[in-house]
Amino acid sequence: MSQGRLVTRLAIRELWMTFRLLLVIVGFVGTSALLVLIPGAPAITMERLAAGLGISTVIVAGVAGWSLADERTAGRAGWLVSRSVSRGEVLAGWFWGLVTIAVVGLAGAGLLAWLAIYSLPVTFDAAAFVATLGAVAATITAAVAAGLLAGALFRTWVAGLLPALACLACGVVAWVLRPDQPLVPGGAYRLVAEITTGQTLLSEALQAAGVALALAAVILVLARLAIERADL
Repeated sequence: MSQGRLVTRLAIRELWMTFRLLLVIVGFVGTSALLVLIPGAPAITMERLAAGLGISTVIVAGVAGWSLADERTAGRAGWLVSRSVSRGEVLAGWFWGLVTIAVVGLAGAGLLAWLAIYSLPVTFDAAAFVATLGAVAATITAAVAAGLLAGALFRTWVAGLLPALACLACGVVAWVLRPDQPLVPGGAYRLVAEITTGQTLLSEALQAAGVALALAAVILVLARLAIERADL
């Protein structure tokens, strides 16, 4: 087993032991279920889903920052590095562990949304719906990357709070601006809210995914540089 996969398994185990894994899963599935299953018009239902996914993404960003900062301050990350595990593999293990858990939760939320609107008198592009969820998944990777960057720089409380606030600010900006082209980070959630109105197109969802992945790549590079200089 490669060291990267080992760190990923250790990260997931640590999240499970500290109940942060349940916090992420319940954040996506529980919040989305509560908002989607409340009776309402299709457009309102999808707006609730978008809000639930946005809240869950903020939670993931905070959990990512807190977790890596806790690993550093508790000395567990330093112990792994002293056993020939590179700092980059520690970062990658936590990234893939958190992204995997969050995407599983997103899939559950998407399934609940599909079941909720399947029987309603509304038509929408199924391919656009799947692509929009993919754009949300890409945005989650950027949120996790932001959290890990904060976790490499700050202590637990600050590392948990800053990325959560940053993600919340991006979501509010994307929601208020409602851009014709979803080039603002967080635009994927606006597309989720508009999926039943016919305004969300497959091309827009793909653009939102591309923007989020590009942002995630940039933040991960910064996180990689930060963890090389961090005290473990």
